[in-house]
Amino acid sequence: MHYQNHSLWLAVGLATAAPLLNTAQAEQRLNTVQVTANRLPQSQADVMASTTVIERAEIERLQASSVVELLQGRAGIELTQNGAPGAQSSLFLRGSESDQTLILVDGVRINSAASGGASLEFLPPAAIERIEIVRGPRAAAYGADAIGGVIQIFTRDARATGTQASLSARAGSDDSYRQNARFAIGDADTRLDATLFRRDGDGFNATRADTSGERDGFEREGGQLGLSQRFNDRLDFSFNALRQNIDTEYDDCYPAGAPGASQDCRTKGYLQTFGGQLDVALEPDWNMILTAGHFDEQREERYAGDRNSRTASHRNELGVQHRFTRTNGVDVLGLDYREERLDYDDYAYGSQYQKDSRENYGLYAMVQRQYGAHELSASLRYDDDSRFGDETTGNLGYAYRLTQFQRIGVSYGTAFKAPNLIDLYGPYGTNPDLDAETSKTLEAFWALNRGPWDARVTAFESRIDDLISYDAATYIPYNVDESRIRGVELSGGWQQAGLSLRASLTYQDPENRDTGDRLKRRARIFARLDADYRFAAWSLGTTLRAAGDRRDTQFSFPYGDTTTAGYGVVDLRTAWQVTPMIELSAKLENALDKRYQLVDGYTTQDRYIEGGITLRL
Repeated sequence: MHYQNHSLWLAVGLATAAPLLNTAQAEQRLNTVQVTANRLPQSQADVMASTTVIERAEIERLQASSVVELLQGRAGIELTQNGAPGAQSSLFLRGSESDQTLILVDGVRINSAASGGASLEFLPPAAIERIEIVRGPRAAAYGADAIGGVIQIFTRDARATGTQASLSARAGSDDSYRQNARFAIGDADTRLDATLFRRDGDGFNATRADTSGERDGFEREGGQLGLSQRFNDRLDFSFNALRQNIDTEYDDCYPAGAPGASQDCRTKGYLQTFGGQLDVALEPDWNMILTAGHFDEQREERYAGDRNSRTASHRNELGVQHRFTRTNGVDVLGLDYREERLDYDDYAYGSQYQKDSRENYGLYAMVQRQYGAHELSASLRYDDDSRFGDETTGNLGYAYRLTQFQRIGVSYGTAFKAPNLIDLYGPYGTNPDLDAETSKTLEAFWALNRGPWDARVTAFESRIDDLISYDAATYIPYNVDESRIRGVELSGGWQQAGLSLRASLTYQDPENRDTGDRLKRRARIFARLDADYRFAAWSLGTTLRAAGDRRDTQFSFPYGDTTTAGYGVVDLRTAWQVTPMIELSAKLENALDKRYQLVDGYTTQDRYIEGGITLRL
């Protein structure tokens, strides 16, 4: 179905005009500390990399039901989802592949050991304190997978002293319900935070091919725990844990022996992470940080009521980092160890992985210096993977402060993506001789930070070589494809006197260099605008998301190339602070009831209304 273009161009106009007229946000946002870009605390305004930080206040204001909602349409980010909430999602950052962005939860990798992708649909906003998005190659800091960038999700923490507690209950269309409970207690030295959450609903029919009218429902429940302890001026400890169980229905699976696709498909599983950090001040200018993390993800697939397969990913991580503070910068030296393995059961065909584990050692160093108006950043990393070999990556950046409020800069970085275990060792088409996918990225930026204003323009070009493709006849993977992704990102915001604006616009040309075609499921242009106004005890807000058309693979036979149309979606929200302890809120998603697709053949949410109450003690 084709749609008129006025929604897209309205979003483009708004997203472009906002940074030029009154863009950016309040001054306190300029001093936001982020840690993801270079694995150390830095003011967001001083980081050379292109970053976005989504704080807890924004998560609550948006009334988001999922991480997919929080990220969709932000600078450089496109997301797809195969149907109703809980269905599999894919993230494309700066046009890179869905397994070329590193996803962290409290510093722990959650990318699957099998496919390389991350289950963002598993992650609950109720348990999230903030999200840090870093665009561009970060392999010199993190190793494999950070070609497009890094997204780190931090779970809740009790930043304020004293006791806090809250209860939230919401109900919406499609018999959807959400309940959250949180308790936090802390003083200057000790803080404890715990959250319980649940979400369920009947969902909607995932595919257009299914004419039965059935809905694909979902359930999600779990908890989060955070603990931190400051022993003295030289020793700090923190621990975080997250567990979520998921049970979701979807369409278009293929039971063994069946003549065609079934619409009776189900995924049951869980995702959990555990992470700890010990920060030791060895000297006034020398800190040692010890980290440990564990990750588990399990998915059991049932086709037409029968168990089809079970895939479980497990990962253990250890790290030590030394930070040396200088009068005009910082030096970093670190060592990482990572071990991951798979447990796989194929109940339908009995297939197995030839090898189901790997290890990786990484050694990295970083130098940052400031000389008056000049800033320099350099990093280098060496990785040794037990399954495909070694790789060296680096990053070099330079920035110049034009005025007190403006900076320009340029950077160059390399990155790599280790072949996934499913491509190396099965259980189907395999190639143990695959090389790593590698990239080279050049980018330049201009940034403005002045009072309630901030704005940034970034131009970039990435060349990704040895992309893994698949033989159409045998489905055996091989290295052949090359891609070139050029683009420009505009982002900015403004906040004052109760009015907050936040806008982003991305234009990109993600090209397969072998064929000249645009990479699939990437739009050339997409934008997002968030506008909120608060007066007295009331707040009103809207989000406008829009994207151009995307190439895709046709959902039904003969499975050739097709194009999904562009779209524009408007969301509305409001909240009323009845008393200091009671808040009522409601949202209307897809207010204009637009029919559109993110993946060919799969439906998206129609008009959806939800409301609820929050009690804070």
